Amino acid sequence: MSLSHLLQKLHSSKLEYLLPLPLLLIAFGLGGESLTNLLLSRSYPTLDKLQADTQTVKVQVAANVVVTEVEIEKEQEFTEVELKTANSVLKKLTFKVPVTELSKAKAIIAKELGVSGEVETLQADTQMQVRSTVQVLGILAEIEKKQEITKIEVNTANSILKKLEFELPVTEFSSVKAMITQELGLSREDARMLVSYRVKN
Repeated sequence: MSLSHLLQKLHSSKLEYLLPLPLLLIAFGLGGESLTNLLLSRSYPTLDKLQADTQTVKVQVAANVVVTEVEIEKEQEFTEVELKTANSVLKKLTFKVPVTELSKAKAIIAKELGVSGEVETLQADTQMQVRSTVQVLGILAEIEKKQEITKIEVNTANSILKKLEFELPVTEFSSVKAMITQELGLSREDARMLVSYRVKN
C-alpha cells in the first residue's frame, strides 16, 4: 500500500484531521511544565495585606439601657463579653477585648461605651446611657412574622465592639426600614446599601 493511497483513505474517512493531535499532546506535555514554572516564578506587585472592597458607614448609637447579664468567654488572648440589656430596642452588645483580665476588659468596654471609667458600671442591673460611634459593615434584618418582631444584627468594623443586636416590635417592611434608619441614623441610601432582609413565617 502506497503512501498516497493511505492518505486518500484517511481523507475519505476524515481521520486526517486527527493526525496532528498526538504531536500537539507531546508538545503540550513537554512545554506545559516549563511555561507553568515560568509564570509562577514571576513576581507580581501586590498589597501586603488582602483588602476587601467594603464600605463602612459611621453611625452614633445612643440608648438608655439596663444591663441584665454579662457573659464572659476567654479564648486564647481575647475575652469575649456580651452585654444583654432590657428596656431598650438595643438587646445585646458583643465585644472582643484583647486582654484576659476581667477588670481590664470592663474598663476598656466602659471607655468604648462612653460611660464612667469605673469597672462597676458593667455589673448586672446597672442602668446607663450608652453612647458609641460605630463603623457599620453590614446589617441583617430578620423579620419574624409569627412572633411579630424583627431582629436586627449590626456587624461592625470597630476594634472591640463587634456586634449589636436590636429587636424591633414591627414586621411590616416599610416600618422596619423606617425604624432601622431612625435607630441608627442612617440615610436611605446607606440603609439600601447596608441592610439585608430575611423574612421568617
